[in-house]
Amino acid sequence: MEGTVLKIEEGSMYDGIGLRTVVYLKGCPLRCAWCSTPESQSKKIENGYGRIMSADEVMEEIEKDAIFYFHSGGGVTISGGEALVQADFTREILQKSKYIGINTALETSFCVPYSEIKKVAPFVDTLFVDIKIFTSALHKKWTGLGNEQILENIRRFLIEFPSCEVRIRIPVIPGINMDMTELLMSACFIADLDRFVPLELLPYHRYGMLTYRKLGLDYPLGDTPAPTTKEMLELADRLARSVPHMPVTTANKTFIY
Repeated sequence: MEGTVLKIEEGSMYDGIGLRTVVYLKGCPLRCAWCSTPESQSKKIENGYGRIMSADEVMEEIEKDAIFYFHSGGGVTISGGEALVQADFTREILQKSKYIGINTALETSFCVPYSEIKKVAPFVDTLFVDIKIFTSALHKKWTGLGNEQILENIRRFLIEFPSCEVRIRIPVIPGINMDMTELLMSACFIADLDRFVPLELLPYHRYGMLTYRKLGLDYPLGDTPAPTTKEMLELADRLARSVPHMPVTTANKTFIY
């Protein structure tokens, strides 16, 4: 089994519990205006970004840090792009990791047919899934596609795979979804799900601007500023107060009322 890998990063502390190796795969159905990795959008190798690797070659890289996983509670995280664009390849890596006792996590938009999700679900310990924008028309405006499939996939997954830990993330982008109306609709959706799911707010950043230049692309959001830590904490606090008993985390602080 071969797939198109963008890059493999070791020692991450931000993509799941403990120290983790993060495997970034190429290909994504969305075109988010704030995308920080435009080089991950196409499944093809372009401008030197990406390489074809076998699942066994990826596992060789993952297993190099196995001792750190077991001491820190970490493991492997598959990310993108959208990893489920290469669902068979993703399943192969996750299954091999689980077989040798490595904790697994998946970062996804869930913007794929549910049949692709089912391929990998039995081998995922922790799922990080985005709700980027709740209003479907706005979601289509800023990402290229509506979000009906995403929301239905979340509902269905929580019912069919109760043993998988699920965490929902919202990237907070000024001028797009950084207002209480949009955020509160997402929070209420999460609070009404079949089981308890925590929410994390992620601040928009502009780290990908250099890559846009290298690819000869204009950066879609121009001079949009990143939200301040104070703004993010205030938003998280307001959301938690508005939806009691649901924890809302940002900037390493959790609010719950």
